[in-house]
Amino acid sequence: MKNSAAFYRIAFGLILASAPLLAAEEAGGAAEKPSVMIWQVLNFLILAGALAYLIKKHGGPALRTRSEEIRAGLAAGEKAKAAADARAAQVQAQLANLGSEVEVIRANAKEERDREAERIRRESQAEIERIRVQAEHEIESAGKMARIEVQRAAAKMAIELAENKVRARMSPEIQTALLQGFLADLPRNGSATT
Repeated sequence: MKNSAAFYRIAFGLILASAPLLAAEEAGGAAEKPSVMIWQVLNFLILAGALAYLIKKHGGPALRTRSEEIRAGLAAGEKAKAAADARAAQVQAQLANLGSEVEVIRANAKEERDREAERIRRESQAEIERIRVQAEHEIESAGKMARIEVQRAAAKMAIELAENKVRARMSPEIQTALLQGFLADLPRNGSATT
């Protein structure tokens, strides 16, 4: 940029410097045609030489710099394109593997689900067995308690029944006879114990 601004200033200055020569050519008229022609050729050669010098001095480096910038831009573009292509290939590879990865995840999830179901089944079976054993103990205990209660009730009923039968058979004569027999046995029993 700096070189091109200097180039334009110098080119503009040469054009301004050659303007009086061009004006002198037109003022000379037709009489000086061969000498005007020489001045025109010389003017052209000076102008062409100055322009060639300026182009070579400032244009070449400016064009080289611009050319290098373009090449660097193209290289950066190629590099970015290669990186984008590599990333796209990586994404494509991941997409291609996505199906197999999903299958692996599904297989792992099914295996985990089966293991969890088996664990829950075992725990349920153990809990059922524990409850069954506890229920059997409780039933057995309740059965024992019921048998004891039945035996007590049966004994109570047997005693009441026996008492009722004895009372039904007992008459005042039998009671008197029993009481006399008891009183008669009393001195014998008392002497046996002393």
